[in-house]
Amino acid sequence: MAVWQFVINLIPASAARIAGVNAARMSRGQLEEVVLALPIAKADALFAKLDMLLPEKPRSYTGLRVWGDEPADDIQVSFDDEFIEEIQVRFDAADLSLPLVGGVCDVARQLDCVFATPEGAIIQPSREAVVRTVLQSDAAHFVREPQGFIEKAVRLDQEDR
Repeated sequence: MAVWQFVINLIPASAARIAGVNAARMSRGQLEEVVLALPIAKADALFAKLDMLLPEKPRSYTGLRVWGDEPADDIQVSFDDEFIEEIQVRFDAADLSLPLVGGVCDVARQLDCVFATPEGAIIQPSREAVVRTVLQSDAAHFVREPQGFIEKAVRLDQEDR
């Protein structure tokens, strides 16, 4: 992952509800317990939708398909014989594609999923929510002001020692 990329994973919407209320944030531990586990029978329809969003890269691994360009926008799908295990999306915060954001949101809604960031923020699958979160992210901060971002990271690193 590049510092200018904003990363989200699709997780089942049901996993992001606590006592019937949509969660705004989950701990890393809670996220690690979430399993996507979409039936592999949904794979062909999913892959066809992703083909419309980004070009697929040549396959180099069994159980992993990738659409897009790794240093820019890409979508990675991990699967086995029974389940789609993970769907990860990386958006280029320097050149955010609104059609891609909208398409990924459509896919998430069709699969009854929401998005989770590595930090635990839960994002509803709407273009506005995703764009707002990307614009407030570290990736966007880096794109807007690389020097300030690096200085802040160094300062925080020194404080952690």
